[in-house]
Amino acid sequence: MKRQFNILKGASLIMATVLLLSACLKENDDTYFDFASVGTLVEIPLSAYVAKQSKKVQKQEYTASATPADLPVVVNIASPQPLSKDLKVVLGVNANDALAKFNTANGTNYVLLPNTAFSVADLTTNIPAGQRLGTVTFKINTAAVDKTVSNYVLPVSIVDGGGEKISNYNTVYYNIVVK
Repeated sequence: MKRQFNILKGASLIMATVLLLSACLKENDDTYFDFASVGTLVEIPLSAYVAKQSKKVQKQEYTASATPADLPVVVNIASPQPLSKDLKVVLGVNANDALAKFNTANGTNYVLLPNTAFSVADLTTNIPAGQRLGTVTFKINTAAVDKTVSNYVLPVSIVDGGGEKISNYNTVYYNIVVK
């Protein structure tokens, strides 16, 4: 009789726990977020990825060459629906002294990649209506990068979102290393 009571008591405890947990999931399920209420954000998706990986910088390794290497920087329109108009987004290098602020906040000593080590034809990307992505391609002059320096960083930020709100994921820090 005592054994049946213990089994009944255990089964009741399990059922109560299951009911309690399933009720909590229904009331507090934060895995769904209604993005329709957020609006449009302009972001650098790699910035979000690097942050999610608990990294501070995105390491880019190159082999020294006479031919410049491409470094594409992708800009994303995060919105419930693609925009019905073209969007012009402007990037900047070390905008608002991003690298000094980064070094201070993280206790690091990264050095700005010298201007002779990179070039970019245009810091503007035009994202066509109905599209979400635009790219600005930097050329890394690997021959001009000191191979003994491993703490060069090229910080790239969104400086103008074309009238749309700029996300917190607006700057990516590329650690440029040449071997």
